[in-house]
Amino acid sequence: AYFLFHLPDLTPLMDTLVSLNLAFNNLFFFPVEVLNIKTLQVLVLRNNPIREIPNDISRLKTLKKFIISFNLLSELPAGLFLLDNLQYLDIAYNDISFIHNDIKKLRQLEILNIEGNQLSALPSGLLNLPLKFLRIENNFIHPLLWNEQNQNQPQKLTHLAALCFSRNNLREIYTDISEDIKKILDDCTVCDCCRGPRYGTGLCLVQVYRNAFGFGRLPFYFHACSASCRRAF
Repeated sequence: AYFLFHLPDLTPLMDTLVSLNLAFNNLFFFPVEVLNIKTLQVLVLRNNPIREIPNDISRLKTLKKFIISFNLLSELPAGLFLLDNLQYLDIAYNDISFIHNDIKKLRQLEILNIEGNQLSALPSGLLNLPLKFLRIENNFIHPLLWNEQNQNQPQKLTHLAALCFSRNNLREIYTDISEDIKKILDDCTVCDCCRGPRYGTGLCLVQVYRNAFGFGRLPFYFHACSASCRRAF
């Protein structure tokens, strides 16, 4: 709370600093200097006008508690989900409308505060985490909004062809495949519904779970690999 626009020199503390509180300042950009602090376990950036977290935040291997509430974030970087020791994440009161399913990689996460954002449903990967505390108030999580989020675009024929090729193990038959086709076949993620390959964005659906993390009803996003998988799920 010193209304700082930039950080003082932290070089003497790079090998010893454990906790750093930079709340209530005028930091318009994430202070990348902190990424060099090898021992950092607690980082507080609450109430700053920060719009983006750098993907290199994955370098903070020892980080256990990260608070960046009351900022101007619209998305979370993939590097954030590589923090193996993270136990406490507070991203409340930002402009986040979507959380990637890779949040399931935060296997140590116990406390998550996503209050005051623009979320209409939660990523299904949260169901794999050992959460003990979850705050979701003041989001757009209401049944009247779910249909709006499920307006899927038709899948590309390239993605459906790749799915058919993969499901039927056609690589065992067609061994002479061009590099372009190999690139398409290798560019896949995991289907949230059947756990098989998913090409492209797939088809989104909202599934409601009862008594998840102590809530009566919570909606979760799932992405299916195809229309038939979506119907079966």
